[in-house]
Amino acid sequence: MNEDIELMVKIYGTYEVDWMGCEFDDPECLTRHHIVKREDGGENGISNYALLTYRSHMLLHYMETNFHDDYVRLNQLFLALNRSLKPPTAEYYEEVKKIIKRVKKTIKNNGRSRRHK
Repeated sequence: MNEDIELMVKIYGTYEVDWMGCEFDDPECLTRHHIVKREDGGENGISNYALLTYRSHMLLHYMETNFHDDYVRLNQLFLALNRSLKPPTAEYYEEVKKIIKRVKKTIKNNGRSRRHK
């Protein structure tokens, strides 16, 4: 496991659920998401990373293109969590869950409207 990820797992207690609420069995599946992109001046370091499974990471980058406001809001939550140096709280996960639920509902509804045209 990458040293940065290993350290972050210990700091944030990310042993079973990533920062977007996705459950996993093995921390080896975690990736580092740059909260502030490198091309926007974001650094390579734990103060600029969010711990995500590959699946969550892919969803987040889909959101970047298709649900930009929600993408920005999640990155704000990641940044606040990262600055806290504490494990995510139930309130944190509730806020993340609301955002993802709204995005998935919109995706589902858009799929239905396309089928009915």
